[in-house]
Amino acid sequence: MEKIPGSPLGNTWFDLSEKQRLKVLLQIVQLDAKFHAIEFPACGSVYYARDLPPDSPRIAISDSDLCIGPDVALKWWFAERAALPINRGPYIDAIDVLRSPALKELAWLRAYGRPRFPFQRAYRESMNYKLSFPDDHIRSLDAYIKLTPKLLPPSELLRPVLRHPDFQPNNIFVSDNLDIVGLIDWQHASVLPLFLAAGIPKFVQNSDDPESLTFQPPTPPDLGDMDDNEKADALEDFRRHHIHFFYLAFTQRFNESHFRAIDQPTSLLTRRIFAHAGEPWEGDNIPLQADLVLLTKLWSKYSAEPCPISFPSAEADAIMHLQRMQEDVDADLKRVRAAIGIGMDGWTPPDEYDAALTRALQMKASGLASLDTDLEREMTCRHWPFDDYNEDE
Repeated sequence: MEKIPGSPLGNTWFDLSEKQRLKVLLQIVQLDAKFHAIEFPACGSVYYARDLPPDSPRIAISDSDLCIGPDVALKWWFAERAALPINRGPYIDAIDVLRSPALKELAWLRAYGRPRFPFQRAYRESMNYKLSFPDDHIRSLDAYIKLTPKLLPPSELLRPVLRHPDFQPNNIFVSDNLDIVGLIDWQHASVLPLFLAAGIPKFVQNSDDPESLTFQPPTPPDLGDMDDNEKADALEDFRRHHIHFFYLAFTQRFNESHFRAIDQPTSLLTRRIFAHAGEPWEGDNIPLQADLVLLTKLWSKYSAEPCPISFPSAEADAIMHLQRMQEDVDADLKRVRAAIGIGMDGWTPPDEYDAALTRALQMKASGLASLDTDLEREMTCRHWPFDDYNEDE
């Protein structure tokens, strides 16, 4: 193992000028283009052939001692899934890439699924603190599998490509003059069909902004009559729009096939439902159900044939209502985490831990004091999202 030179981009990303950000974005896109140019015979994960057990399936990569073997993404090995006799690849056919993660979850649910609360405690109030049932998710997975043949895009977007599994600033190492010198955390990387591997890195995308989605160049804000808080918000909005636009512009110029995949009208929903169908089930049935509802509404973009699944209008409305409630909760949690000073995983720097803990306790006390009934206080206290708890409850 070697020590990578440079330092994480995350140390300086939010302090960079427009010109510096563009320099980094261009390098990210050009690196992606280099990865996309590598030819792979199948989908799965890349191994040295000598490292795989003799009985492990593999497909050789020409003129090398490498091969494509079973997928190493965490979703395939989480909890009891590691011991399940399931097909983890390699895959020649893109339809198997679409179906296999859902088949993996079906196998796990039928063997180990039991009623439980959603892992995200903050969602539980919207469900009246009721348990979720694995049978509901099984029905959603069966419906997803029925749809998969029509999720396949044109053949030029089926080519296997390699992308970094977590392209974010702390995994990108740069020199003092902002040249990218290394990428870390490849351990869960997968080779996927281009239409599933495509996408804008999370730290770059600005999909909540309608102007960003129209691929229009950003206009610098007029800060003249704004107070300091308004200026900060306007500059942050501009920064997000700026990097989103130029990532796409550079991709269109230097990685045209990736741009075509991103630009497909069904791209975002297809990638999202594929992700939700393969995620380890932890009690939240809503995301996959909401994707299925949206697919039925947008089915004409996928096929001229009748959609093989349907939802009664009342059920579809109820699912989408719960989805919107979860999105509102996500927005609230983002603000609360920022106020406490923690990341999505609860992490905070060691020297800030005591202060963050104090803020978290104060926020809990304030929240409980604002409630009207003993039952509300009891359930909120029991399911408070920032307390330690049994993750499998």
